[in-house]
Amino acid sequence: MKRTFLIIAFIISIVYSGFVFQPHYGGYVTDVNPVIPDVMGYVNVIESDGITSNTAVYNVDSFPLFSGFPKTLPGRPFEGGIYCNMDSDNDLEIVYNMGYTVQAWNYDGSDVPGWPQTVPTYVLEGAPAFGDIDGDGQGEIVVTNHGLTSGGSIFAFRKNGTTVPGFPINHGYNTRTPVLANVDNTGGLEIIVNKRLSSSGEVWVYSGNGIVYPGWPKTINHVPASSSAVGDITGDGFVEIVSESYSSLFAWDRNGNAISGFPFTMPNGDVNSYSSPVLADVDGDNIREIVFGTHSLSGGGYVYLLKNNAVVMSGWPKAVGQWIYGPPSVGFIDSDNIIDIAVGDQVLSGSPSDYISAWNKNGTELTGFPIGPLWAINSQILIGDIDNDNNMELICDDNTSSNGRGKYLAFNHNGTPLAGWDVNTDGSTFFSTPMLGDVNRDGLLDIAGTGSIPTPPPLGTNFPYLWNSAIPYNPLRITIAMWQYNSRHNGVYGDNPLVGIEPSASEIPGAYRLGQNYPNPFNPSTKISFDVPIQGYAKLSIYDVLGREVNVLIEGDIRPGAYEVSFDGDKLSSGIYFYKLVSGNFTETKKMMLVK
Repeated sequence: MKRTFLIIAFIISIVYSGFVFQPHYGGYVTDVNPVIPDVMGYVNVIESDGITSNTAVYNVDSFPLFSGFPKTLPGRPFEGGIYCNMDSDNDLEIVYNMGYTVQAWNYDGSDVPGWPQTVPTYVLEGAPAFGDIDGDGQGEIVVTNHGLTSGGSIFAFRKNGTTVPGFPINHGYNTRTPVLANVDNTGGLEIIVNKRLSSSGEVWVYSGNGIVYPGWPKTINHVPASSSAVGDITGDGFVEIVSESYSSLFAWDRNGNAISGFPFTMPNGDVNSYSSPVLADVDGDNIREIVFGTHSLSGGGYVYLLKNNAVVMSGWPKAVGQWIYGPPSVGFIDSDNIIDIAVGDQVLSGSPSDYISAWNKNGTELTGFPIGPLWAINSQILIGDIDNDNNMELICDDNTSSNGRGKYLAFNHNGTPLAGWDVNTDGSTFFSTPMLGDVNRDGLLDIAGTGSIPTPPPLGTNFPYLWNSAIPYNPLRITIAMWQYNSRHNGVYGDNPLVGIEPSASEIPGAYRLGQNYPNPFNPSTKISFDVPIQGYAKLSIYDVLGREVNVLIEGDIRPGAYEVSFDGDKLSSGIYFYKLVSGNFTETKKMMLVK
């Protein structure tokens, strides 16, 4: 009890001294146990006898770093950064909010021309967003900042760092990351943000010229808890906006009309903080559901799965032992062709007390889960096949540091630690979602992330990293590549244009089709075409004559369209092989021959 009293007393002293800790920005209690309060300033504390088991000394980074990384900068990003293309070449650039600056780097660590950009008065909040907001065919960077209790702006920059006309907007106290989405299905993307008031809040939509979108803002019954999710949940072809207050979940159509059944108030006395909603069609009816996590001031948390009428789906919610801060992660984790949901929890503790939990859409716990006990998980968990074993892995933050070193964690689909994974940072990876991609387009997986330490206050010091894993990069096997699925942060499962497969034609086919590969016989590569008439899960696999799966070309949610993918049989022996497409109720297998 003495240890608990000292922790609480220290937290109170931080609150009243203004040191590092701010209700919106978070802080560290010690180098080993950083803590961030929820949006009302509460913290989650567990009793301890004062003995900590976090004494491991880490190895050096197992993945080689790109030249120019890591960097050392003031500030500490929440929710991570983004990859986007900010110039005329094919390479991707890396963008982070760091303190008062928006940083943009090439993969060699050099600044993108026109960057960094500095914002006045207040530090930046959340992650930057990237998308075409003014309809000029080029993406723009959108960021926000705010003060301790009020004040703040929305900024928008072109790729060259110049300000977009109509910005900055003197918006007020926006919390977390801005979201970009095409609300009216015309022109550029709109900007969706929240606004915190003294005891309530608002959700706002701005057009790309800085003008408030008709029908907005909308008032919510408590302070805003997280960024919104924006996607079509009714099947009408237009997006809806799903937002959280501290005490409820709201949903509106594009004109600001409430969706029937909302707002939804959690039935267990639990509340929302930071766990932004995710939208996904989990039951295969072509209508997206809403997934979000909560926490209870009496302890523990819940993961909810709602229909678009705010009815909780059978088997849900699922209870976890501690608080949920990261958005849920939706994707196919194991190989049973049933969509899954994963989340981590967190609590301030002197020993590992947290877990990564995962269930399928029916609420059945996946084999090997929960994973733990671990130190707190605060970020969204990435999902992707990062070792080319045709199984998915889970990658997340870790809120500890030992001897000044932090780490990202990686686990296999069955909950076991990923062999050979040892990705370490200076400072803790606390609350910074990593990123997966191929930044320099060399066909190898690159991983970006940050470590940070709380000193010197108030911004602390951040260390951005970019690693080259030397593992072949398969974009069709990455489900979540960055925070909230994409650089627009709309929280829509399957909307991942950076790493997804795009249709080879604009027409939507009327039926499923699996074409004959060409050429056939082939040596060593061939092309396979197929049509998918509706959005949903698709898997295209290669099998040998014994029925063993030797390669997975596609697995995940794809848009309707006609597709063509290449298969390279360079590492296979000559012989007969089969390829099979599974999507919806459609299954078809065709034969092909490799001749060397």
